[in-house]
Amino acid sequence: MSGTAQPTTVTWTPPATPVWHDDATINGLRYPTRNPVPSWADNSNDLLNTLTDSQRDHLRAVHESAHAVAALAAGGHVHHAWIRRTADLRDTASRLTGGHQTGGYVPACGLSDGRDVVTLLGAGERAEDRWLRETGLWTPSIAAGVEYGAYGDRLAILDSNPHLGFDGGASDFLIIHELADQLLAVHWPTVLTVAAALAARLRLTGHEIADLTGMPNGTHSTTCTA
Repeated sequence: MSGTAQPTTVTWTPPATPVWHDDATINGLRYPTRNPVPSWADNSNDLLNTLTDSQRDHLRAVHESAHAVAALAAGGHVHHAWIRRTADLRDTASRLTGGHQTGGYVPACGLSDGRDVVTLLGAGERAEDRWLRETGLWTPSIAAGVEYGAYGDRLAILDSNPHLGFDGGASDFLIIHELADQLLAVHWPTVLTVAAALAARLRLTGHEIADLTGMPNGTHSTTCTA
């Protein structure tokens, strides 16, 4: 999915000065974060390892559920959602010599509006941040770990929205977080409902997610190959 955000029509207050820290790099490139990354951390696992496996499993479910709910709220079609348990990811990592592990995924289609697409992509990390705050687990380091974990989503946003930056002003990437936070403010109980089911079952079909949310699963796009 791709699309361009429309910051000029969103009700928000753009930051006059940057809100981002420059402590982190990923693949040798600058990776701005809202929360400072400690010097001892190299990846999201370093930053999230104070959470229990169960907490990390639920955090992952919240992330993917937010993607799914955002898709349905925009009239999109969700194919399914799945997550992997932290223990399973850890076991797989011990046998890998390199490469990236995917902890969860929500394929969706049928979204044509750019704002809906970037809101969906931004909703995962913002849902994690909100859940951590509401459960009393939030710390700046853990929040930075969530931001590390959002690398793929952020890259997808920036690939289709190269005008976004991290230096303040109306085109600051913070607009993505604002859009996602606004969506979550409306649909938060629904995200939690889906997350509870996903954390317990590890995989849900799009129709099961639609039933849990009370929203229809949109029409499958004729150009979608998923």
